[in-house]
Amino acid sequence: MMMNRLYLPYLEFYITNVCNLTCQECNRFNNDKFKGWQRWSEYADIYERWSHELDFGYYGILGGEPTLNPTFYQWLEGLQKLWPDRFCQVGSNGTQLDKHPELYEILRKYKKTLAFNVACHNPASWNALKEKIHNFLGDNVKETFDDGMFKKCWLEDDQGVRIRLTQEWLFQKSALITNPKTGRKTLHNSNREKAHAICYSKNCHHFDKGQLYKCGPSSLFKEYDKQFTLELSAEDRQLIQDYKPLSIEDNQETKKKFIDALPNSISLCKFCPDYMKRFELDSIEKKDFKKWTYSA
Repeated sequence: MMMNRLYLPYLEFYITNVCNLTCQECNRFNNDKFKGWQRWSEYADIYERWSHELDFGYYGILGGEPTLNPTFYQWLEGLQKLWPDRFCQVGSNGTQLDKHPELYEILRKYKKTLAFNVACHNPASWNALKEKIHNFLGDNVKETFDDGMFKKCWLEDDQGVRIRLTQEWLFQKSALITNPKTGRKTLHNSNREKAHAICYSKNCHHFDKGQLYKCGPSSLFKEYDKQFTLELSAEDRQLIQDYKPLSIEDNQETKKKFIDALPNSISLCKFCPDYMKRFELDSIEKKDFKKWTYSA
């Protein structure tokens, strides 16, 4: 950590709502036809200013499916230049690897500080994704397995380029629920402290459009409501509108207070479940999905 900069152990850069998969209970709501992506050039100056004020242990780039962002390569290169000594993990579903041959040279260039992590969201897709990674890396690929609770496979070629394939087909219940009477989406009305206590992303603080949020859902409630009109009381909708992320324009005292408070719950935590319920996914590509359904 450099002197005079605020610090977080981990930070996520969210760059697109768009995803090609139908993962039920996606906590970023990307299983819906959620629109919108962030052009690197529109936020590069803001993040350049942040790089002088904020440091972190390592960071992630995610969506949605980040490779579907038309400026994906610019995000990779831009963030590497702003935080050159910080390790980056790209979170991808891996289905687009064959459409991004240029990605290989970026992974080779930054192989010491950039990792590409493929999450398998359907048990039936494991072998197909592994084959896609093999084709992307080419010949002489070495596989290393970790058969822990969540199976992982590291695939590395003779240039030292590595891609990790991880079993991720169990999701916790998301904030979204469907009203069985109206078919419209609403949110939970939970005990915020209980919801925060069991939240697996409570420490995944989130940059979205140049502003820092407590977590991914807190950055997306407002935009999701705008696109899909959630079934909410006036009070709950106002709660979403009133949440203020941290801006680069805020003063140093405000920034320090915001960072110091990140380990605590926020008002929006009430919209996430305060109980544990996991779902096994059978995610497929949206182009193959004929009927949109949602679990209650």
